[in-house]
Amino acid sequence: MTMGRKRFLALLPAAFFLSARLMAQDLYWDSSGNSLVFRADFSKLPRRFRFTNEFGYSLALSGCYFMNGQPDKTAGQLAFLQSLKYKFRVSSKKFLFTNDLVHNLGLVYYIDSLCKFQPDENTLTSRISYDLKKYVQLTASSILTTRIFNAWDISQGAGGSVVKTISSSFLTPLVCTFSGGFGFNFTETGTLDVGISSAKLTYINDRSIFEKTGRDSFCGVEKGKCSFLEYGFSLHLLIDRMIGKKFHWDCDLLLFKADKSTVDMTMKSLFAYKINSFLKTSLQTRLIYDEDVSRKLQMETLLSFGFDVHL
Repeated sequence: MTMGRKRFLALLPAAFFLSARLMAQDLYWDSSGNSLVFRADFSKLPRRFRFTNEFGYSLALSGCYFMNGQPDKTAGQLAFLQSLKYKFRVSSKKFLFTNDLVHNLGLVYYIDSLCKFQPDENTLTSRISYDLKKYVQLTASSILTTRIFNAWDISQGAGGSVVKTISSSFLTPLVCTFSGGFGFNFTETGTLDVGISSAKLTYINDRSIFEKTGRDSFCGVEKGKCSFLEYGFSLHLLIDRMIGKKFHWDCDLLLFKADKSTVDMTMKSLFAYKINSFLKTSLQTRLIYDEDVSRKLQMETLLSFGFDVHL
């Protein structure tokens, strides 16, 4: 494991320890929602600012289904899935700064004794907004995504042997979308950001990926280079809404249109049902279309049931 990957993994539990430390300041049981809630008090912040945060962790058994993904004859196996979410926000009357860290990691075990990390998603979303009117804002945001572990394309070789070909790895690729423009805030539903000026950076940490995959271009990055920058327009829709007392809908849609290229789309939709204080079942669907990766629409669906903690 590389030093950079070790540092990245070390940051994930740091979010938990930060939350645990803050909880000790003001922790109480919310009987209406049957959950632990904490409100940290930051005396050093100016009085006009308010700090809030929340932490969630779940460990579940999942069933996976893939459409138009990389060739994998055993893509429908059961998997263990862990999910970690940490969000904090600093706000005032018109100003709002939010950071959202989402980590989803699945471990799939195959009949032929192979293991594969899928999904392996790590997303950091930062957003700054300033209210102009009741529902209109000036916004600036960045969305950074990468994976931690190697991903492999698995195929059958001569004599029934299994052939593994690496398809991506840590920071290979790392995709970061920057945008600035106008935002619209829908009370108790979500936000819509229209990036009038946007850029999408794709970075390749492991340059040997070209030889390993036999490609002259990887996720838009040409062989011999380590990055690729595109300019264009973006649209980012976030929905975070409770439906009744038990159902929760979380949707994240990102569209990016660069000059002389098709629209790149990434959509994650999660429907969750809270059975009781510590058990939850969820259906998560992810749709991806990126012409630099594949000319087909790719879909990944996870049906999960397991342990869930929300603080």
